[in-house]
Amino acid sequence: MVEVIKTDDQKKFDVVFIVGSPRSGTTLLGNILDLAPQISCWIEPYFIMDHHFRHSSNDCRGAAAASDEVKEYILNAFDYYRSKCGCRIVVDKSPRNSLKIPFLREVFPDARFIHILRDGRDATLSINTKWHREFDKSEGYYHQKLKVFKMYLTRQPLFAHKIASLLFEVGSFTDVLRGGSFLQKLRWNGRIGLGPRFEGWEYIFDTASTLEFNALQWVKCVEEIIKEKQNVEESKFLEIRYEDFLKQTRKTLTRIFDFLETPFPEDFIYRLPVIENTNYGKWKKAFSDMEKNQIGPILNPLLLQLGYVDSDSWYKMC
Repeated sequence: MVEVIKTDDQKKFDVVFIVGSPRSGTTLLGNILDLAPQISCWIEPYFIMDHHFRHSSNDCRGAAAASDEVKEYILNAFDYYRSKCGCRIVVDKSPRNSLKIPFLREVFPDARFIHILRDGRDATLSINTKWHREFDKSEGYYHQKLKVFKMYLTRQPLFAHKIASLLFEVGSFTDVLRGGSFLQKLRWNGRIGLGPRFEGWEYIFDTASTLEFNALQWVKCVEEIIKEKQNVEESKFLEIRYEDFLKQTRKTLTRIFDFLETPFPEDFIYRLPVIENTNYGKWKKAFSDMEKNQIGPILNPLLLQLGYVDSDSWYKMC
């Protein structure tokens, strides 16, 4: 169990959610912000956000799900993290949060959101690559379990959260008896999957190709963020493009720090990891003509809306 504490200033710290589809640069941005004074990035604390929703059929969540019990649990957990890390701003980097913005706003009414948007073709390519890498069929079932356990042990900086995340992954004794103890298996109803589960994912998972499903993960996450953006105060929502971040890192970071109302340290740019500023457009050489035709009808309407393309020629000429 995560230690639950209550303090008088429990809500006197800022919470920022980095949202976006998987493989859109959310981890890169989170890791960079974590280097700044007074900011700590909590990488995907699903074991906190989903504590009361372990058996949910998908990752979508509305405001009504934020009961008093749920709010108290999450607020106390975030305050515990903040107090132990000694930061003023807690950043939660979790692609699944893209599908639960109303819920997050109900728990954290003053939360800010940073949407990092990436060309859906590159994002789909990266999601698909990660699926194949994570689910190496040459690895045994128990070896994959050990990889997950190791990931949780190294990802969480606080000992209490290392234990809590592992327990959440394994499940209760009742879950074990029901045969649904391993969360990855439980989340996907025995299938092998990764990332956000949108409404109706099961049918598409079973009838479409993995590449098409990955394209829909990008579409569903981005569409949901765009829809919910209208309900968030303008001062609490910032959208940046992954491509701009790579090409104009200092300028983009200045916008982010201004948005967070936090000073941009003079030497901060020199603390950053190496950023591959040409890491875009790789889909052009990676996808075959057949693959472009598969994902084109899925991605193109939103690509057009966002200005990434001005026609459907990138896949219809194939």
